Amino acid sequence: MASSELIEALQALAHERRIDEFYLIERLEQSLAKSYERILDMDYDHSARVIIDRNTGKIYVYELVPKGEPDEEGNYHEFDEIDRTPDDVSRIAAQNAKGVINAIVREAGRQTIYEEFSQRVGDLVTGTVLQGTPEFTIIKIRDGVEAELPHYDQKRSPNERNERPAGERYRHNQRLKTLIIEVRNPNSDDPKVRGEQARPAIVVSRTHPDLIRRLFEIEVPEIYDGMVEIKSIAREPGARSKIAVHSREANLDPVGACVEG
Repeated sequence: MASSELIEALQALAHERRIDEFYLIERLEQSLAKSYERILDMDYDHSARVIIDRNTGKIYVYELVPKGEPDEEGNYHEFDEIDRTPDDVSRIAAQNAKGVINAIVREAGRQTIYEEFSQRVGDLVTGTVLQGTPEFTIIKIRDGVEAELPHYDQKRSPNERNERPAGERYRHNQRLKTLIIEVRNPNSDDPKVRGEQARPAIVVSRTHPDLIRRLFEIEVPEIYDGMVEIKSIAREPGARSKIAVHSREANLDPVGACVEG
């Protein structure tokens, strides 16, 4: 692929996917630099720099060779640039472009989901079981939006969650009511969970006490309207649940309202 053809293809893809053209080129430069560090088998303290001309699409690859003395933290601030541009640079760039674009689209999708659902933590949602693994079940909330119901073995994975009641097993296309308990922020500096990029951003629970609270709000009009208040919930997921209720109306039996509801 000629350099001019590459830049035209990048511009077309940026327009089609609604990605900022210059951001796309910057990400491609970064991706290519990492690729060439491997391809050229650079030493530990050497790095690559890739420049894509924004007008012509011509690609330049430089090896950065540190010079002078490093600072107290071992970082170099001056480099000699050696031109290492290979003949097939446009072909390798075209191969990298697809992966870079897919990554940007995934990140944008996760950011969109975060912006919508981060304000819905604590909400009850109904979804359809798509697939299950020994560690989590994927639930479709709507087209293009999936959630993870984790059920990790706590002894083997103490840093993961188990949000599935004991004894529950799910079948494909089964409808489930779950509670949103977390929406992972793709831009957070917090430590990432294992394999986060391949897992849905939304985490849901079937064991959280507030799941019972939300179900009663749906089923019991007096709770939904605020005439009966749930004071506390005690739950053994998969076994039993107990709730303490209080009436805000003198002539209203809170227990009777819940039983009848």
